[in-house]
Amino acid sequence: MKSLTINIVAVAVLAVVHQITNFGWYTLAGDNWMTLANLTTAQMQASTSPLPYISSLVGAFLSCWMLAWLFVQLKVESPLQGILYAISLYGCFLFFTGMTVDMFHLRPFRLTLINEGINFVNFMLSGAVLGAWRKYA
Repeated sequence: MKSLTINIVAVAVLAVVHQITNFGWYTLAGDNWMTLANLTTAQMQASTSPLPYISSLVGAFLSCWMLAWLFVQLKVESPLQGILYAISLYGCFLFFTGMTVDMFHLRPFRLTLINEGINFVNFMLSGAVLGAWRKYA
């Protein structure tokens, strides 16, 4: 019998895809996001550090790898099953944590929805891809 294993290629592809979806999401949110976050165009243009981008890529890789590992343990065998697990994990471990942090920082809930919305999209996408693009030992 074949045993499910982590598909490292799918994990790496998803980490890159997360960067693309993040770029698109925040491009669409644009001025609304900047206003809610109390940022100016000048501040954004003055920021030249590559660290946020490196952190985003590393974080995406690690979260996709951990999701893939969990899917192996849970024996996820379909995109729908992957989406359901990913959404459940996202809601329990990320959304409410992010929302609580934003509440204590007195940030507008609309900002939370923008910032957490892309995480929801990325987790749902990752669940679907990892549920469909399986690898067997």
